[in-house]
Amino acid sequence: MIGKHIRHIKRYQEIVSVLVKYGFGYIVKDVGLFHLLSLPKQIVSDFSGNGNDQKSLGQRIRLMLEELGPTFIKLGQLLSLRTDILPGQIAEAMRDLQDRVTPVDPQTIKTIISQEFGSSVEDVFAQFDETCMAAASIAQAHHAILKTGEEVAVKIRRPDIEAVIENDIEILWDLASLVEKRYEWARTYQIIDLVEEFSLAIRKELDYIMEARTTEKLHDFFSKDDHVIIPKVYHDFSTKKVLTLDYVHGYKYGELITDHPKGIDNKLICERLVRSFLDQALICGIFHGDPHPGNLFFSPENKIVYIDFGQVGYLNESMKRDFGDLIIGLMKGNTELLYRTISAMAVIPDDLNERQFKADLDVLREKYYRLPFKDVHIGKVIRDVFDVTKKHHIGIPKNYTLLGKALITLEGLITKLDDDINILELAEPYGHRLIIRRLDPSELSKKILMNGYDVVENSMRLPSLLRKTLTHLYKGKTRVEMKLPQLEFLLAKVDRAANRISFSIMLLSFSIILACIILGETFGSRSLLSNVPILGIAVTVVLFMFMIVLLSIFRSGRF
Repeated sequence: MIGKHIRHIKRYQEIVSVLVKYGFGYIVKDVGLFHLLSLPKQIVSDFSGNGNDQKSLGQRIRLMLEELGPTFIKLGQLLSLRTDILPGQIAEAMRDLQDRVTPVDPQTIKTIISQEFGSSVEDVFAQFDETCMAAASIAQAHHAILKTGEEVAVKIRRPDIEAVIENDIEILWDLASLVEKRYEWARTYQIIDLVEEFSLAIRKELDYIMEARTTEKLHDFFSKDDHVIIPKVYHDFSTKKVLTLDYVHGYKYGELITDHPKGIDNKLICERLVRSFLDQALICGIFHGDPHPGNLFFSPENKIVYIDFGQVGYLNESMKRDFGDLIIGLMKGNTELLYRTISAMAVIPDDLNERQFKADLDVLREKYYRLPFKDVHIGKVIRDVFDVTKKHHIGIPKNYTLLGKALITLEGLITKLDDDINILELAEPYGHRLIIRRLDPSELSKKILMNGYDVVENSMRLPSLLRKTLTHLYKGKTRVEMKLPQLEFLLAKVDRAANRISFSIMLLSFSIILACIILGETFGSRSLLSNVPILGIAVTVVLFMFMIVLLSIFRSGRF
């Protein structure tokens, strides 16, 4: 960590200075980064955590992230979706980070395009609008027209953003480690895991070739749906740093609420938004992982327009089935189904208390059992499930958490447009479809064939695996692990008994040695050492040794 401090010393100093500026100086001091501040700031700064009372905690965090730059703005956007972790007011403040970024100057943008295509902007596009349409933490978009006449949106990555993000990610890893060591809340919220999730997500978002492929898959999936628009990708005008898509016209989410555009039917918009998302997740298996207002537009014909597929989730057939079973288990009051489903979906710790876990599932089941779908909010269901799994240290795979967060975000959006719309009511037909598909003879036969293939394949591999195991046994390379839950308790009892025996032996030895010295002094013959206080010295030495052994026994805590 010292090496990283030296390599990124200037950036560390910037970060700790901004933390102190917005009232988080106590964290800087607690985690041991106080020395990175300049001497004047060390003297005049407030490290109590009681300053900046004129602004709310959410506002201070948002302003701090904005000042720290693109990486931290993107981190704030991720945190804005984590309503399962953050208080509502803070998450709401994080959402304001979406559109508040200063655009890169047009000349720099043109230079990037020229470097990517080996030609000037004028040679690549018939027309390129220098005015930025939208600026985000990683990229910004410009309107343009191709030589062939198509109207397009060009998304260009910010200059040197990859190096900036990689440096900041290294620092975030260090800070997360320091904070988790110092604060219980940081360990509870698994800050290190959040940084890992963030680093993986942002690296994917930096690669526009990957985003182009995902966008094209969903464009093809919705190609026959008249209610959903996914922009077409122009691969000849796209690279790792530049992405060119169809330009789509439409209203922003905020305009639906404030301006009430003519011809827009909020109820219809909400239904199509929910159904299009469920189509992505439960049919296509690829879904938009960040459907916040900045990534959605709405056409005058009440069509849903999705943009920016930098963050997506994936559900395979078994994951779709498990997610459906989770909702069915809650609605039908089936604790055993809930237990089996979560066990299949998640990473279960070895020391799970099954009895307590099932008891908590019973409480969860009773909360939603027999409730009509219209009275159940999907966001609340997801938060309750996450609370139970978190309590038992059960790890939920990223794609499920991403799906949960996306559904929570969607529910928040549609509630403001039409609070009579319920996601679970609209999702009910998808659940029936999943059940029917599961019982379909062709699907069952496929599953039987696949299972049979696995059995045959594993049977064919068995001889080689057995040979390999026997070879390792013969060479002494096999490692056997045994887990005995009561072993530590038994060893502690044995250790305690051994310490008591040692104490008794030491006490007996001390008594014998002391008796021998006294007898020798009383009945022994006089010598040159008669004037030396042998008895006193011997008693002192033996007593000192006795106390050392006694102290070590008591310090072990097993007496």
